[in-house]
Amino acid sequence: MERDKRIKILHYLGMAALAVISLYYLNLLFSDQIQLLRGAITAIVLPFGIALFISYLLSPLVNLIEQHTAMKPHWLVVIIVLVLFLALIGLFGYFIGDVIYEQAVIFFNNDFENIQLWVQNVFLENETVQNAYDYAVAEIKESSAPIIFNIINVFKSLVTIIATIVLVPVFLFFLLQDKTTIFKGIVKTLPKKYQGHASELGKRANDVIQKYFSGRFISILIMSVLFTIMFMSFGFSFRRSLFFGFLLGFLDIIPYIGAFIGILLPILYSFTVTDTLFLGRYTFLGLLAANMGLQAFQGNILQPYIMGKEVNLHPLLVLTSFVFFGALFGIAGVILAIPITGIIKTSAIYYKELKDTSQ
Repeated sequence: MERDKRIKILHYLGMAALAVISLYYLNLLFSDQIQLLRGAITAIVLPFGIALFISYLLSPLVNLIEQHTAMKPHWLVVIIVLVLFLALIGLFGYFIGDVIYEQAVIFFNNDFENIQLWVQNVFLENETVQNAYDYAVAEIKESSAPIIFNIINVFKSLVTIIATIVLVPVFLFFLLQDKTTIFKGIVKTLPKKYQGHASELGKRANDVIQKYFSGRFISILIMSVLFTIMFMSFGFSFRRSLFFGFLLGFLDIIPYIGAFIGILLPILYSFTVTDTLFLGRYTFLGLLAANMGLQAFQGNILQPYIMGKEVNLHPLLVLTSFVFFGALFGIAGVILAIPITGIIKTSAIYYKELKDTSQ
């Protein structure tokens, strides 16, 4: 029996190795075509991922209106919810978004130059660091593409942004209007013996995605407010605290590392305005300690309370999923990484339940 298990494991490993080798040679033979296909998939996945994220935020509101009012038909409720959502986005942009945008422009036009000067004065006076800096700049200049390719890339980016802006509302409307119908239609295309399993998996996956997206949105809002309060407590101005707070809150969409990446800008900025901060030149230590404390609060109290244990994934698995799906689909991959991994985990648990039941 033990021998059969070893042979089975070797068989699966051989199949996996063969698949990897095949993918490698397919990529070498059809790299241009694969790149085009990847770009086409990403062009659809990005707006779909954003629309899916928003649809899971708005679905509870659609259900609430339908349950507590006699409003019909369903598409009218969806349109009303979309109008309310756009109105809230407009109010946020008017009262808070405008301040954040204004501070971002001021920061990158003025303060960022001060940060560069500070880095140059502190680090680049060291001969070793200066040599490494010069080498890096030379490498970047040598490997940089001609200007025509940069223009093409800018044009492609603009087309992608415009397509995303147009497609997100379309995808969002149909996801809110016909998500259940679309899912049932997909299930019916499967053989009858698999339809029951697909339906059950779909329900479980839907619960996982609903809890993740709703929980992540609430977590981002709460953490943005807490980060804003944190910066104000160290002596940053209200407007600058709001900018840095919501920047870190938005980057919190990448668990574990997002907030630590985002804290770099405020720390560098703190070195240029030490006279106005409560801890002076040691403010960066306070910011690091406070950031770690807020991350611990979020990871151990806030996130488990909001999301429960349905999307409880090991940090290493989370980081791996971000790297893999981010490299595969870009920003959309980052947004969908944890939901996809959560679905895979849910499917594995369901498969184990079926296996245990059959024994």
